[in-house]
Amino acid sequence: MQDALNQAGRAFESSEEPEIRSLLPRISDYQARMEPLAYDCIGCKKCWGADATIELANHFDDVELDTCGRGDEHASGGGIKSAVSSSNRYARSSAIAAWPPHPGDYVLGNPEGTVAICTLSNRDLPARLIAAGEPAVAIAGRCDTENIGVEKVVLNLLANPRIRWLVICGAEAKGHSAGQALLRLKERGVDADMRVLESASWRPILKNLTLLDVAQFRQQIEEVNLIGVTDIEGILAAVRDCSHSPVQAFPGVSDEAASPKDTPAAIEHISAKAPKQLRLDRAGFFIVLPQPQKRLIVCEHYENNGRLAHVIEGRHAALIASTVVERGFVTQLDHAAYLGRELAKAEAALSDGITYEQDAALGRLPAAEPHKTRKSDCQCRP
Repeated sequence: MQDALNQAGRAFESSEEPEIRSLLPRISDYQARMEPLAYDCIGCKKCWGADATIELANHFDDVELDTCGRGDEHASGGGIKSAVSSSNRYARSSAIAAWPPHPGDYVLGNPEGTVAICTLSNRDLPARLIAAGEPAVAIAGRCDTENIGVEKVVLNLLANPRIRWLVICGAEAKGHSAGQALLRLKERGVDADMRVLESASWRPILKNLTLLDVAQFRQQIEEVNLIGVTDIEGILAAVRDCSHSPVQAFPGVSDEAASPKDTPAAIEHISAKAPKQLRLDRAGFFIVLPQPQKRLIVCEHYENNGRLAHVIEGRHAALIASTVVERGFVTQLDHAAYLGRELAKAEAALSDGITYEQDAALGRLPAAEPHKTRKSDCQCRP
């Protein structure tokens, strides 16, 4: 709140309107009365500091933007340094064309829709719900986890101010309670460590959200609790009930008030590229040989001089890979990643009854084209 007052003072002082400048003495009075205070809980019904800064950003272009909800700022009273961060990053009308900004397991519906559907662990429900053609549904997708999964749901919904409802349905993922975390996030908010208050989930800590993100989510989104419900018509009936409630698009920050500097600098986006050079693993190389008759994957481990040292057999790629790592048969990260890919391909080939060849794409291999080993990728051929 102190930071919101400071920003208000700077904005009012630069204003040419006498009415606004006349508020400066009141701002100074409030600033003089502020005392540092560390809160045990930030899950109040209204985050006044965040709300105040959002309103300032709606009217003044020069409101300073930064990040909030990070580190020790909570204890110092300066935690609301950029209450417009997520509004600027996600709620601009020009950004809706690229919506949703965050990747995930979802299916898009009507871009003008006001309702989102979270099907928790159910994989088939999103496509079936979108296929029903309900015009109110903007997006339907899964959410398995109470931390990263919830974060992606929140950020994608904040990115579209038209969406005002979230229907939570389907079955909770085993060992997680993402649906319950979403309900508590709306009802109670988060504490100073970004942990969802009163959540029974295992680890409902939202490290990639800010206090503003949480405040805006709680204001923008109304939730409908249908956890455990998988009936298509029942879910769509709830959607129609939501769509009949008159709502306006959530007010976002104008394009003029937003700028590229609002994107979190800590997130580095890297383009994938081929390695500069190939270094052979001193622990040796592998030959992967699926055995369709036995429904078995044979993984032969060779020393670099060509001597066969070990044969690992199993039906599941993950178990073979973990055995290889546990026994120290692989010592380089690139080699481990390569072997994991090949084992996963071998398991898929066995499951689908298709041809597998190491270092080649899955499927039927053309007889006229001999296999060519990619030197940039392969560590498993002598």
